[in-house]
Amino acid sequence: EILSTNQGYLLTGEKKISRVFKVVHSDKEVEEELKLIVDYGGKVLDVFVEHPLYGQIRADLMIANRMEAKQFVEQMEAHEAHPLKLLTDDCHYHTVVAGSEEQLDLIEQELKMRGYLQE
Repeated sequence: EILSTNQGYLLTGEKKISRVFKVVHSDKEVEEELKLIVDYGGKVLDVFVEHPLYGQIRADLMIANRMEAKQFVEQMEAHEAHPLKLLTDDCHYHTVVAGSEEQLDLIEQELKMRGYLQE
C-alpha cells in the first residue's frame, strides 16, 4: 500500500508496532518531546486532541528524525501557528510507531520521567 501524506508518499508494507501516548507540555517543549521520541527509534505519525465540542481533531505529522522535528517547530514559529494542544489546555495525543515493543517502552519511560506522559 502507498500512503499519501503532507510530506510525500510512504510505503506501508513494513511491520511496525504502534502506541498512542497521551501527553501534556508547554509550547517551548514541543521540539524536545518530538526529539525524545525519534531518538528512541519512534516515528510520530500524528497529533490529535479530544475537543469537547468538535470531538477528535487529528493532523498527520510523520516525524521520523531530529531534523524533521526541528523543521516542524521552525514552520510553526515562521507561520505563527499554534499547535492543536492549545485547544485542550496542552493535553494531546501522538500515535507513535517503532520497530519493537521495547522501543515503545523506552519512549514511554522517558516521557513519564520528563513529566510529559498523562495517564
